[in-house]
Amino acid sequence: MTTLTDEYDRGINWPDRYYPADRIPYDPIDQDIKNMMRIIAYDICDATRLRKVAKICELYGVRIEKSVFEADLTDELFTQFWCELMDIIEEDDDAVIAYPIPKNAAREILSMGIIKRPMKRLCYVCGCC
Repeated sequence: MTTLTDEYDRGINWPDRYYPADRIPYDPIDQDIKNMMRIIAYDICDATRLRKVAKICELYGVRIEKSVFEADLTDELFTQFWCELMDIIEEDDDAVIAYPIPKNAAREILSMGIIKRPMKRLCYVCGCC
């Protein structure tokens, strides 16, 4: 089975998955949640593993803090994501945790202050006139 990480390692261009992305004001209440929202946080001891974990998290979710991501994934895609992380981390040294947030609870997320975060572009339009 080919994973998103395998495709990343082969150098496939993922223009809609990488930064820099536009930073726009963010209000969690305005989110359109399609699957199960999850908050993923990690603490990785080794710099190489840390970069790999961050890149995988960027493939599947959106960074909301340095080591915290938000991901709206189907159960199948979340399992694939989790397995990719399991292949990288050292369980004796590192920590990764994922909190599921049901749709009804996600609509009640509170935020305070000006929150700007990168938003993934949904499409690119290129052409000549």
